[in-house]
Amino acid sequence: MKHDKYKWLGSALCLALMLVTASCSMSDDMECPPDNGGQAGAGTTYIQLSFGLGGVQGTRSNPSGGENGDGSEAGQETDGTDENSVSSAVAFLFDGDVKVGGAASTPVTAVRFSQLTRQTGTAGYDAVYTTEAQPADLDYGDYNIIVVANPGDEEWWSSITNLGGVRDKILQKAWDENNGQYSNFLMASASEPAEPLHLTSDCTSENPAQVTVNVERMAARVDYNALASYDCGDPQYNGATIEITGATIVNRFNAGSFLLKRVADDATVDLVIGEGVEYLGDETTDGNNVATKYVLDPWTKDKTAANADLQQFPFTVKGQKVNAEGLYVPGTYYPSRSDDPEDWARYCQPGTDMEERGDGLRWKRVGYTLENTTSSAETARRYNTGIVFKAEFIPDGLVGYDKEKKPTFFSYDGTLYATLTGMMGALNSQPNFAQYVEERIKECGSWGDVTAFADELSDPTGYAKYLRTNQNGDFTVDAVTTWTKYLNTELGVVEDPDNGPKINQGEKNTRKLLYASSGERLRTYFNSQCYYIWWLRHSNNNDDTTNGVMEYAIVRNNIYKVNVTGVYSLGGDIPGDEELRANVYVKDWEGLDPEVLPM
Repeated sequence: MKHDKYKWLGSALCLALMLVTASCSMSDDMECPPDNGGQAGAGTTYIQLSFGLGGVQGTRSNPSGGENGDGSEAGQETDGTDENSVSSAVAFLFDGDVKVGGAASTPVTAVRFSQLTRQTGTAGYDAVYTTEAQPADLDYGDYNIIVVANPGDEEWWSSITNLGGVRDKILQKAWDENNGQYSNFLMASASEPAEPLHLTSDCTSENPAQVTVNVERMAARVDYNALASYDCGDPQYNGATIEITGATIVNRFNAGSFLLKRVADDATVDLVIGEGVEYLGDETTDGNNVATKYVLDPWTKDKTAANADLQQFPFTVKGQKVNAEGLYVPGTYYPSRSDDPEDWARYCQPGTDMEERGDGLRWKRVGYTLENTTSSAETARRYNTGIVFKAEFIPDGLVGYDKEKKPTFFSYDGTLYATLTGMMGALNSQPNFAQYVEERIKECGSWGDVTAFADELSDPTGYAKYLRTNQNGDFTVDAVTTWTKYLNTELGVVEDPDNGPKINQGEKNTRKLLYASSGERLRTYFNSQCYYIWWLRHSNNNDDTTNGVMEYAIVRNNIYKVNVTGVYSLGGDIPGDEELRANVYVKDWEGLDPEVLPM
């Protein structure tokens, strides 16, 4: 499997900021920053933003560390989703001598832009937007600036008065979604402008002051590519074929992201104190391209093994105490995952076809998620984000199995069975197991005889135990539960001779019951579907024995692309331990070479 991680090329949304002096009234709710030490005086100015989204296509490759990953890719505009659209923006202006990491008390002035025009026919760009001109009464001097595109309708920005409030703002909503269509991706400054914005009385409409600011999306995207089908490489299932039919994101983080990206050498740095934190800093690497800095989300240092206890509520999200599960989209937290394969069949969807990027692959979008990072010591399925693949596993030569209908089948200790009755017959050397049970029950003259019969059975389904423990009242043959009745009423299984086994009848969780009764050895493959999991990698440290800095992580404005190149064996009946063997098959970290990992 190839796993690619690279930048969205809209990352560098270039914003040309122009301030033009003019004589007109100022909005009553506009606040002014302090004197910036520049030319004396002040004047009403007009502020206008121009957004240019770059259009150069990047390459896909091994998940390399560092700020630029494995290249870049332009934002998509397909199937009702527009990753490049900008409908509004907010600019925060503050003292030009103060860096983004400066004193938290530094006053800021927020200017809102709500009318944007998309230009057409602009060579070299995916899209270019120009805002309306907004008046602002500002002192002359130098200004630093932070820009937020698509800030949403909540007007959270209007209550922010200082620099600390901007950079420490935590936002949960990073895009709009309507019936599977996505837009209004929240974007924020990716770096400080190279030069401060310098305002003087010479800034006229013909000679405006200008500054360029880069912004990046706060969302990350997960894509996958799969072949039409794969030949199973496991000799135990010779001739079987596998088809990837869908995927879903697990541990999909949604507690929130800092408005501004921050990095540090230590994942446990105290965010309240802020020492050691670099705001808008780059992800750096060593001489071997191995990541050396952590990207921090608001809860990175608190994601510990102790805090994963779901009986504890150590995290605070929007003023509410939550457990580890509360950091993630409901239903996606892996440690609390459903044990019903019918649920997973619904969760895993085919994905949305993405635009062709020239590599001949059929990429599908699984979805979007927020930044999610841990220290290397706390890398684990209890926190890190992954992708679950759903596949149809079609066995070859399985007696009683219809390849065209792809019915439910079962696996006990690795051996496949088309039906539970067929499995019990094979384990007990009785070709017609249901009839055999009925005949043996008729021979019983007491509950003791029933117990003796039950003790003879080789049984992972719980039937023998049921016969021993359900002996109420006086014995009669009719009081003994037959195999077929047990199958229907206790396991929720109806064996349709035309369409195969139907599970979960009568509100039973068939898979859960069988898994428990068999000592976790009997698995239920609903509609011939199995599951594989891949934990999304942000940076490869090329060491099979340890987890590296940012090795398994999600970072804003990155696209995590997983290309399934081969599948070795049967997956789990629900997502479990059938993972990609990444530690075995990760290739050496080379500049633009793919990471090939069989599933």
